[in-house]
Amino acid sequence: MPQRQTHRLRLGRHSAPGATYFVTTCTHRRLPLFAGEPARFLARQAWLSLAELGDVEWLAVAVMPDHVHALFTLGARLTVSQTLGKAKGTITRTLGRSPATVWQENAFEHRLRDGEECEAYGFYAFMNPYVAGLSSMDGPWPGWACSDDARLHFLAGRTMAGAPAPEWLDRARVPDPRLVVRCPDHR
Repeated sequence: MPQRQTHRLRLGRHSAPGATYFVTTCTHRRLPLFAGEPARFLARQAWLSLAELGDVEWLAVAVMPDHVHALFTLGARLTVSQTLGKAKGTITRTLGRSPATVWQENAFEHRLRDGEECEAYGFYAFMNPYVAGLSSMDGPWPGWACSDDARLHFLAGRTMAGAPAPEWLDRARVPDPRLVVRCPDHR
Protein backbone atom coordinates (compact mmCIF):
# COMPACT_ATOMS: atom_id res chain seq x y z
CA MET A 1 0.00 0.00 0.00
CA PRO A 2 1.48 3.39 -0.94
CA GLN A 3 2.41 5.81 1.83
CA ARG A 4 0.37 8.99 1.97
CA GLN A 5 2.36 12.12 1.29
CA THR A 6 0.33 14.53 3.42
CA HIS A 7 3.43 16.56 4.21
CA ARG A 8 3.30 17.69 0.57
CA LEU A 9 0.13 19.65 1.30
CA ARG A 10 2.34 22.34 2.81
CA LEU A 11 4.68 22.58 -0.18
CA GLY A 12 3.96 25.65 -2.27
CA ARG A 13 1.41 26.97 0.20
CA HIS A 14 1.23 30.69 -0.30
CA SER A 15 -0.78 33.08 1.82
CA ALA A 16 -2.14 36.14 0.09
CA PRO A 17 -3.72 38.77 2.33
CA GLY A 18 -7.07 39.80 0.90
CA ALA A 19 -7.48 36.51 -1.02
CA THR A 20 -10.46 34.26 -0.43
CA TYR A 21 -9.84 30.70 0.74
CA PHE A 22 -11.93 27.57 1.01
CA VAL A 23 -10.49 25.20 3.61
CA THR A 24 -11.52 21.84 4.99
CA THR A 25 -10.01 20.38 8.11
CA CYS A 26 -10.87 16.92 9.43
CA THR A 27 -10.94 15.42 12.88
CA HIS A 28 -8.42 12.79 13.92
CA ARG A 29 -9.42 9.46 12.36
CA ARG A 30 -12.62 11.18 11.22
CA LEU A 31 -14.10 10.82 14.70
CA PRO A 32 -17.51 12.56 14.98
CA LEU A 33 -16.37 15.04 17.64
CA PHE A 34 -18.84 17.70 16.46
CA ALA A 35 -21.91 15.46 16.24
CA GLY A 36 -23.53 17.08 19.28
CA GLU A 37 -24.82 20.63 19.32
CA PRO A 38 -22.55 21.94 22.14
CA ALA A 39 -19.33 20.91 20.35
CA ARG A 40 -20.66 21.96 16.95
CA PHE A 41 -21.62 25.38 18.35
CA LEU A 42 -18.18 25.84 19.93
CA ALA A 43 -16.44 24.93 16.69
CA ARG A 44 -18.61 27.31 14.69
CA GLN A 45 -18.00 30.13 17.18
CA ALA A 46 -14.23 29.57 17.09
CA TRP A 47 -14.21 30.21 13.34
CA LEU A 48 -16.49 33.20 13.61
CA SER A 49 -14.38 34.75 16.37
CA LEU A 50 -11.44 35.06 13.97
CA ALA A 51 -13.37 37.83 12.21
CA GLU A 52 -13.90 39.72 15.46
CA LEU A 53 -10.13 39.92 15.82
CA GLY A 54 -9.71 41.08 12.22
CA ASP A 55 -7.78 37.96 11.21
CA VAL A 56 -10.30 37.05 8.51
CA GLU A 57 -13.46 38.29 6.93
CA TRP A 58 -15.55 35.17 7.29
CA LEU A 59 -18.01 34.31 4.57
CA ALA A 60 -19.37 30.89 5.54
CA VAL A 61 -18.62 27.96 7.80
CA ALA A 62 -20.18 24.50 7.93
CA VAL A 63 -19.32 22.32 10.92
CA MET A 64 -19.90 18.66 10.15
CA PRO A 65 -19.53 15.84 12.71
CA ASP A 66 -16.00 14.99 11.54
CA HIS A 67 -14.81 17.99 9.53
CA VAL A 68 -15.21 21.73 9.05
CA HIS A 69 -15.56 23.71 5.82
CA ALA A 70 -14.68 27.39 6.03
CA LEU A 71 -14.83 30.09 3.39
CA PHE A 72 -13.07 33.33 4.32
CA THR A 73 -11.02 36.25 3.08
CA LEU A 74 -7.62 36.33 4.71
CA GLY A 75 -6.62 39.41 6.70
CA ALA A 76 -3.16 40.97 6.68
CA ARG A 77 -1.89 39.74 10.06
CA LEU A 78 -1.90 35.91 9.78
CA THR A 79 -1.03 33.35 7.12
CA VAL A 80 -3.50 30.65 6.11
CA SER A 81 -1.56 28.14 8.22
CA GLN A 82 -1.64 30.46 11.24
CA THR A 83 -5.36 31.07 10.74
CA LEU A 84 -6.02 27.33 10.63
CA GLY A 85 -3.80 26.83 13.67
CA LYS A 86 -5.60 29.53 15.60
CA ALA A 87 -9.07 28.12 14.83
CA LYS A 88 -8.00 24.55 15.56
CA GLY A 89 -6.23 25.61 18.77
CA THR A 90 -9.28 27.48 20.04
CA ILE A 91 -11.52 24.50 19.34
CA THR A 92 -9.06 22.06 20.93
CA ARG A 93 -8.73 24.14 24.12
CA THR A 94 -12.50 24.61 24.34
CA LEU A 95 -13.03 20.85 24.07
CA GLY A 96 -10.33 20.30 26.72
CA ARG A 97 -8.50 17.77 24.60
CA SER A 98 -5.03 17.24 23.18
CA PRO A 99 -4.57 18.47 19.58
CA ALA A 100 -3.45 15.00 18.48
CA THR A 101 -6.84 13.59 19.53
CA VAL A 102 -8.87 16.28 17.77
CA TRP A 103 -7.30 17.05 14.38
CA GLN A 104 -5.64 15.37 11.48
CA GLU A 105 -2.26 16.94 10.83
CA ASN A 106 -3.05 18.76 7.60
CA ALA A 107 -5.96 20.46 5.92
CA PHE A 108 -7.19 21.03 2.40
CA GLU A 109 -6.89 24.63 1.27
CA HIS A 110 -7.86 26.29 -1.99
CA ARG A 111 -7.26 29.94 -2.80
CA LEU A 112 -9.94 31.28 -5.09
CA ARG A 113 -8.46 32.89 -8.17
CA ASP A 114 -9.09 36.51 -9.08
CA GLY A 115 -12.65 36.76 -10.35
CA GLU A 116 -13.58 33.26 -9.16
CA GLU A 117 -16.96 33.36 -7.46
CA CYS A 118 -17.37 31.85 -4.00
CA GLU A 119 -20.94 30.76 -4.81
CA ALA A 120 -20.02 27.14 -5.68
CA TYR A 121 -17.92 26.76 -2.52
CA GLY A 122 -20.67 28.18 -0.31
CA PHE A 123 -23.26 25.91 -1.95
CA TYR A 124 -21.06 22.86 -1.48
CA ALA A 125 -20.53 23.61 2.22
CA PHE A 126 -24.21 24.48 2.77
CA MET A 127 -25.46 21.29 1.11
CA ASN A 128 -22.86 18.96 2.66
CA PRO A 129 -25.01 17.87 5.66
CA TYR A 130 -28.06 17.29 3.46
CA VAL A 131 -26.16 15.19 0.92
CA ALA A 132 -24.63 13.19 3.79
CA GLY A 133 -28.12 12.53 5.20
CA LEU A 134 -27.32 14.30 8.47
CA SER A 135 -30.09 16.84 8.21
CA SER A 136 -33.66 16.64 6.98
CA MET A 137 -34.74 18.99 4.23
CA ASP A 138 -37.14 20.62 6.72
CA GLY A 139 -34.80 23.18 8.23
CA PRO A 140 -31.31 24.63 8.37
CA TRP A 141 -28.27 22.65 9.49
CA PRO A 142 -27.26 23.95 12.95
CA GLY A 143 -23.56 23.88 12.04
CA TRP A 144 -23.98 26.41 9.22
CA ALA A 145 -23.25 30.13 9.50
CA CYS A 146 -22.98 32.67 6.72
CA SER A 147 -22.01 36.31 6.74
CA ASP A 148 -24.22 38.85 5.03
CA ASP A 149 -21.05 40.00 3.29
CA ALA A 150 -20.75 36.66 1.51
CA ARG A 151 -23.61 37.58 -0.81
CA LEU A 152 -24.25 33.95 -1.69
CA HIS A 153 -27.08 34.21 -4.20
CA PHE A 154 -28.33 30.65 -3.78
CA LEU A 155 -29.40 31.44 -0.21
CA ALA A 156 -32.28 33.56 -1.54
CA GLY A 157 -33.86 30.33 -2.83
CA ARG A 158 -34.11 28.66 0.57
CA THR A 159 -37.48 27.77 2.01
CA MET A 160 -39.12 29.98 4.62
CA ALA A 161 -37.68 27.62 7.28
CA GLY A 162 -34.13 28.20 5.97
CA ALA A 163 -33.85 24.77 4.35
CA PRO A 164 -32.57 24.09 0.85
CA ALA A 165 -34.99 23.96 -2.04
CA PRO A 166 -35.79 20.26 -2.74
CA GLU A 167 -34.26 20.34 -6.24
CA TRP A 168 -30.90 21.43 -4.80
CA LEU A 169 -30.24 17.93 -3.47
CA ASP A 170 -29.88 16.42 -6.95
CA ARG A 171 -27.56 19.25 -8.01
CA ALA A 172 -25.47 18.86 -4.85
CA ARG A 173 -25.04 15.11 -5.32
CA VAL A 174 -22.97 15.81 -8.44
CA PRO A 175 -20.62 18.53 -7.18
CA ASP A 176 -17.92 20.30 -9.08
CA PRO A 177 -14.91 17.89 -8.80
CA ARG A 178 -12.58 20.62 -7.51
CA LEU A 179 -14.82 21.02 -4.45
CA VAL A 180 -14.87 17.41 -3.33
CA VAL A 181 -12.42 17.17 -0.48
CA ARG A 182 -10.93 13.97 0.80
CA CYS A 183 -9.10 14.37 4.07
CA PRO A 184 -6.08 12.11 4.37
CA ASP A 185 -6.27 9.12 6.68
CA HIS A 186 -3.68 8.99 9.41
CA ARG A 187 -2.84 5.52 10.47
